Amino acid sequence: MSIEKVIIIIPTYNESATIAETVSQVFNTTLAIQTKEIHVLVFDSNSTDDTQAQVRNLQSAYPKLHLLSEPQKTGLGSAYMQAMRYAMDELSADIVMEFDADLSHQPKYIAPMLANLDKHDVVVGSRYIPGGSIPNDWGWHRKLLSSLGNFVARTVLTRKYKDFTSGFRATRTQALKKALPKVFLSNNYAYKIHLMWSLYKNKAKISEYPIEFIDRTQGKSKLPRNSIVDSLRVLFLLRFAEGKSYFKMCLVGLSGVAIQYLVYNLLRIELSPFNSAQCAVVAAMMNNFTFNNLFTFKDRRLGSRSQLLKPFALFISYSGLMIVFQSYWLEFGIRIFGTGYLKENVIIGTSIVLASFLNYFIFSRFLWRDKKISHLSAA
Repeated sequence: MSIEKVIIIIPTYNESATIAETVSQVFNTTLAIQTKEIHVLVFDSNSTDDTQAQVRNLQSAYPKLHLLSEPQKTGLGSAYMQAMRYAMDELSADIVMEFDADLSHQPKYIAPMLANLDKHDVVVGSRYIPGGSIPNDWGWHRKLLSSLGNFVARTVLTRKYKDFTSGFRATRTQALKKALPKVFLSNNYAYKIHLMWSLYKNKAKISEYPIEFIDRTQGKSKLPRNSIVDSLRVLFLLRFAEGKSYFKMCLVGLSGVAIQYLVYNLLRIELSPFNSAQCAVVAAMMNNFTFNNLFTFKDRRLGSRSQLLKPFALFISYSGLMIVFQSYWLEFGIRIFGTGYLKENVIIGTSIVLASFLNYFIFSRFLWRDKKISHLSAA
């Protein structure tokens, strides 16, 4: 079995009271791990105390201890971004682990979390699954930030996971490289939400491992006062980005609606409602296919004939189903409510709303599939 290199990233800013004990406990606790080569990367954000000096002194005792610093403090999210890229690009990490400098993350969990990576891409130290916990003596603002933040994240993003704001996480670099954005939406604590969501969207296999989170006994908490607002901002931006292509599709759909209504009402002068609806749906669908390719999914645009052939064949088949669906929906509605231009147009409107959700699912998953998002399996 090959030995995997694990880089445990510990961000610091004025952590002279705890950093020596933290580094010592991490290395001493992981000595028994035989299948992993454990390294620690301390990323210091221009501490004004002797944090960096202590780390340099420790390097003689721990040759796998690394120190990286930035000229000025840029925030926790920025620090992790820089450290993660350095761990992957310069230290050739197979696994990257996020870890607090104040020992609120207990080193005893490192080994079992790494063991869980045998079947997963990501293992999150979770406080909100059975067996996990947060300190009972936390102030109300800390509990509110953590509990409410995770509740809102699960509500807005996905209920699949319990702890979106955990800062204790082990991630395989093959998953991290695909999920890591160019920049986080937050340079502070809310980066955790962004990265967790990005890993999920890139179909990483994510597992939660229960941890008891303990409060620091030395030093001062560095939790920013605006963390709640920052987290809500990141959640809004993530959800907006998720729905942006749907809204663009709906905008294109409005032009299709106009064409569908126009064609239907023009043909209705000479043809039956059933035949008019068929022709109107065809006209609207052709309009929507063209402009979704050029506008809604322009980053996945189908250009060459070879690219267009299969999606267009699927589009024709799907259009046939939509013609049948909307035509019979109209016929069903007329049987219940009767004929008349107003009634018929209202019935068509309801079919358009229902079809929009189905259209987006088919378009985004099959016709304009995002090929950059692929399934990740554990190595």
